[in-house]
Amino acid sequence: MRSQADGLEGEASGGAHQNQRDRSRAEADLDGLVQRLSQLEGLLGKRDIQAPASLFAHHPFPELGAAAALGDDAALVPAAPGHLLLACEGLHPQLVAEDPWFAGWSAVLVNLNDIAAMGGRPLALVNSLWSQGPEPAQALLEGMGFACDKFGIPMVGGHTNLQSPYTALSVAVLGTAPGPVLSARLARPGQICYLLAKHQGAFHRHYPFWDAATQADPQRLRAHLELLVRLAAAGVVVAAKDVSMGGIAGTAVMLAEAAGCRLELNLEAIEPPPGVALEAWLACFPSYGFLLVVDPSASADLAAVVAPHPELWCGPIGRFGPGPASVALIQAGVRSLLWPGGEALTGFTASPR
Repeated sequence: MRSQADGLEGEASGGAHQNQRDRSRAEADLDGLVQRLSQLEGLLGKRDIQAPASLFAHHPFPELGAAAALGDDAALVPAAPGHLLLACEGLHPQLVAEDPWFAGWSAVLVNLNDIAAMGGRPLALVNSLWSQGPEPAQALLEGMGFACDKFGIPMVGGHTNLQSPYTALSVAVLGTAPGPVLSARLARPGQICYLLAKHQGAFHRHYPFWDAATQADPQRLRAHLELLVRLAAAGVVVAAKDVSMGGIAGTAVMLAEAAGCRLELNLEAIEPPPGVALEAWLACFPSYGFLLVVDPSASADLAAVVAPHPELWCGPIGRFGPGPASVALIQAGVRSLLWPGGEALTGFTASPR
């Protein structure tokens, strides 16, 4: 016959076994949950960030302390006087596919030019990169890294996806304008259009891209961008436009459209680099090229500011007249409309919505 103590011992033993089974079940449930969570696509995808993390400096602004180290949800950048400037560029898919390193380089370059065209200094860059694997992404990242080092501007964050069905790149830049902002809308009739450009260089492969920067001295490149800030601060230039992929011709149309002015360009006043045809120069992206709007009384001041940079070509190529907005080209006494102005190009006109 079992005693009461035997019964209690049996209950205790049975309870212990039940507790062990419950613990084992709980451990199995937790292990299963951990396994499923560890395989989440949104978690595993973060490993793609290792690609830019292996290339860009982790602490671009050490003076701001630990909070400025990269890896947080947003980058901390130093405060700067003046107006904030924000720009973004997406790279042509063909260039990204055929020449990813140069696409990465170009993505940084064109953004820095956009800030300079407004009379500003760049503070920091971010990028959005989609790639069909690590190899094309690496070339894009290395091109961006080379440009960041060349111009001394940090890449402070972005988005990286190496599992994409396509490869694409866009880059954005934050900058400040310490003095007057060189908006294209500020051009007025009677003012002169100057071209500021750099002739040293060569066309990159088969692209309409005049490479005047990849082989250039970094300090000189930075000084060239800073020149726009100086011209704005001195009041020598009142408006400007970066010569974009539309070339001198296309940029002139965008400038006239934004200003609401008639612009006439004298083709005989435009000097291409040696050995380059005028049409090719009018249609290419020159790496470093700006249309500057200058009052006639400030022409001598412009020449004086640019004089310490004999490697740059700067000359008057046209004049603004009263609207309606249009662009005409003049050569050998013949005048022809490039853009009659009746149909919008960008839609950003002289009268802001």
